[in-house]
Amino acid sequence: MDFYQGNVLRIDLSSGTSVVEPLNMEWAEKYIGGKGLLLRYMWEEVPPGVDPWAPESPVILMTGPFAGTNVSTASRLVVGCKSPATGILNDSYVGGSFAPEMKFAGYDAIIIKGESPEPVIVTIKDDKVEFVPAMPKYWGLKTSAIEEAMRRDFDADAKTLSIGPAGENELVWACLSTDQYHKAGRGGHGALFGRKKLKAVVVRGTGSVSVGDAKAFLADMYRIHTEYVLTEDNLWANEEGTPVLGQIMSDAGVIPTRNWSTGTFDKMEGINSDAFIKIRTKNRACYQCAIGCRQFHEVDGIAGEGPEYETIAICGANCGIGDIAALSKFNQECDELGLDTISSGAVVALAMDLTEKGIKDFGLRFGEVEGYLKAPQLISKREGLGAELALGTRALAAKYGHPELAMEVKNLELPGYDPRGSFGMSLGYATSDRGGCHMRTYPIADEIVGGTLPPDTLEGKAMKIIWGNPAEGMIGENFSSVKFTGIWCDFWAVTPEQIGQIFKHAWKREFSDEEVFQIGERVWNLGRLFNLREGVEPDDIPQKLYAEEGAHTTGASAGRAIGTATFKAALQEFYQLRGWDENGVPSEAKLAELGVDVRL
Repeated sequence: MDFYQGNVLRIDLSSGTSVVEPLNMEWAEKYIGGKGLLLRYMWEEVPPGVDPWAPESPVILMTGPFAGTNVSTASRLVVGCKSPATGILNDSYVGGSFAPEMKFAGYDAIIIKGESPEPVIVTIKDDKVEFVPAMPKYWGLKTSAIEEAMRRDFDADAKTLSIGPAGENELVWACLSTDQYHKAGRGGHGALFGRKKLKAVVVRGTGSVSVGDAKAFLADMYRIHTEYVLTEDNLWANEEGTPVLGQIMSDAGVIPTRNWSTGTFDKMEGINSDAFIKIRTKNRACYQCAIGCRQFHEVDGIAGEGPEYETIAICGANCGIGDIAALSKFNQECDELGLDTISSGAVVALAMDLTEKGIKDFGLRFGEVEGYLKAPQLISKREGLGAELALGTRALAAKYGHPELAMEVKNLELPGYDPRGSFGMSLGYATSDRGGCHMRTYPIADEIVGGTLPPDTLEGKAMKIIWGNPAEGMIGENFSSVKFTGIWCDFWAVTPEQIGQIFKHAWKREFSDEEVFQIGERVWNLGRLFNLREGVEPDDIPQKLYAEEGAHTTGASAGRAIGTATFKAALQEFYQLRGWDENGVPSEAKLAELGVDVRL
C-alpha cells in the first residue's frame, strides 16, 4: 500500500538472528501508524505482566505512514516499551532523520527482543542485517562519538539510534539518541537497550517511499505547507523555540523553582528567551521539516542544540540555576551521556532540597554550580552521590523519609508546569498514559499562553483535557493520540481537518473531523487497556500539589489551592465523559463504539 513499506523487521538479540514479516494492515487501517500502531503491536508483543527487564520484553521502533515523504514535521520516530521506571506503556518521540532512513531501508517497524550475550550493534542496510560486536571498540562511547564511529566504520550516510554510558549502566531514565541532539527521552528505553546489551541500531536505506499519485500528492502538500505551515503562527518555533515559554511561565507563577517550592524564578532573566537569543548561532531542522525549530547555541565554548523549555525549567529554575553557561553545560552533559534531562534535573533538585533542609547532605545546594555540573557524570556511572541519585526521585525521597518531596506521577518525574499555577495540568498529569507528562494534553495553551480559560479552576477542564481546543492551540488527549499516529511535531498546530486532508492520500478516501477524533479516542482507550492489564497506579498527583497546605506564598500563583475534593470530583467527571467506570475502566459499550479490537 502507498506510504507503507509493508514490512516489520524482527530482531532476536539472544540468537543473533533477524526475520522480516508483513505489516498487519488491518491494524494499520484502525490505528494508522506511530502511537496507534505501536500500541496495537505492544498489546500482542508484550507478555501480560512481564518484567520490563526480561529478555522477552520488547523495544519497538515504529514510524508513521508519512515518514520519508515531504509531509512537514511528520518524519519522526516513536519508540515503545513497557517502562522499567513506571511499569506501564512508554512511548517516546524523536525527530531527526532516523525514521525516514528506516522507511528507505524498507521497514515500517523494528521489534527488538532478547538479550545479547555480549554488547552488540545491529547494522541494517536495506535487507542486510548484521550483528557487530560492540566491545571493546564502541561500548562506553558517548552519543556523539558512537554516531561518528558508525558514519566512519559502517556508512557515511548511516543514521544511528544509540545509548550513552547512562544506558549501558541501566539508569531507568536513560534515553535514546539520534542525530546527536535528538532524544527519545522519557521512561527508560535507553535502560532496556543497556540491559539487552544493545549499544545502537544503525540504518542505511537506499530505497524510496511510494505516495501513489505523486503529482497530486505533491501539489496538495505544497498547498498545505503554504496555507498551514509557513505562516506567522509558526514563526515563534523558528525564531525563539520553546525557550520563549520561560519568562511567560515564571511571570504566571507556573515554573517549578527550587524543587517546586515556588512558581516564580528570581533569576529568570539569565536563562530566558532573550538570553538564549543572544547566544544563538543558527537554526536546524528535522528531515523534510519546513519549520526549522532547532535552536543552536554557543556560550563559553559549549556549542549545541537546545536546551528546550523543559530543561530550562527543571534543570535551571528547579535547581536554582540562573547561569546560562552552566545550564548549557548540564544539558550537553546529559545529551552526551544519554540522560533524560527532566528526570536528571528533578533528582538533582531533590538532592539540593534534602541538603538544604538538613535531611541528608549531598553537597548540592540550589544555585551552586560546581556540584551541579558534576552530577550527570556521577549519576550515569552510579558513582559517589550518583549511586543514590540514580534511584530516581521517588525512591530517593522515600529512602530519607520524605516521599512528599518527590514530584512525580506513576514514578515519572514531572515536567516544567506547576499545577498550582495552572489547575488543568493537575488533571493532565494524573490521567497521562505514561505518567507525569505534558505531551498528552496542554491546558497551558488556554490557561496561560492564550489566556482564554481561567487557570485557577477545574470547572469544565475535564472536557478540555479529553478533547482540547485545537483551533486555539490546546491539545487534548484524543487529539494528541491521533496526531501521534502520523507523528506530527507539536510545533505545527495541525487541525483535524488538515490531518484528514493528509490521511486521504494514504487511504484513498475522505476523513471527517469526527472520524479523525475517533481514531485518537480509539488509540487512547487501547493505551488505557494496556495500562490496566499491566497494573497501572491510581490516577493522582503529589499531595503537595493539591496545595491545601502547600500553596505558593509568592508570585502570580500565590495562595491558589486546587483542593483534594475538587480534584477528585474533576477526575470522576473525566471518567464519566470518557465512558469509563468510577475506577477508570472503559465500558464495553465505549470499546465497541470505538472499534477497539482487544479486551482485558
